[in-house]
Amino acid sequence: MNKEEPLSRLLGLILRIYKNRLTALLKENNITLRPEQFMILHELSVGEDLTQQDLSNHLQKDKSIVLRQIATLMEAGYVIRLQDKVDKRKKKLSLTKKGSDILNKIEEIAQSLSEELIRGVSREEFIIFKRVITKMKENSGIEYESCDYWRKSIINK
Repeated sequence: MNKEEPLSRLLGLILRIYKNRLTALLKENNITLRPEQFMILHELSVGEDLTQQDLSNHLQKDKSIVLRQIATLMEAGYVIRLQDKVDKRKKKLSLTKKGSDILNKIEEIAQSLSEELIRGVSREEFIIFKRVITKMKENSGIEYESCDYWRKSIINK
């Protein structure tokens, strides 16, 4: 690996580019949510009966950060809390119709951005990229439950 371009810089750069472009595209489409909130909405759309702790674990984010994001999503009418039918102490999170609608719009925007960013990358190059990222994830030794959105997107096309 080139010592002039450490892995942390390369990974951080592409993540910042993606996040900044997605934020700009959301603003252009009059969507006031941030990419982090999009990820929460997505997790709620694919997960069943998720709690705040479940979301924190899935997203590998501090519980207090996730709580603030959920509060914002609830204020906007995108998410509601429901009492668990079995354990009355637990509160499950659920998307509202409004939350599901905005999620669909954001997923279209994210899909378009992903296609834009990998333009000119061959299928073979992308498969190698996925293998390298998967190997790096395995090497970390961390069990990570990634959301299915990224697997269902352009990666498998």
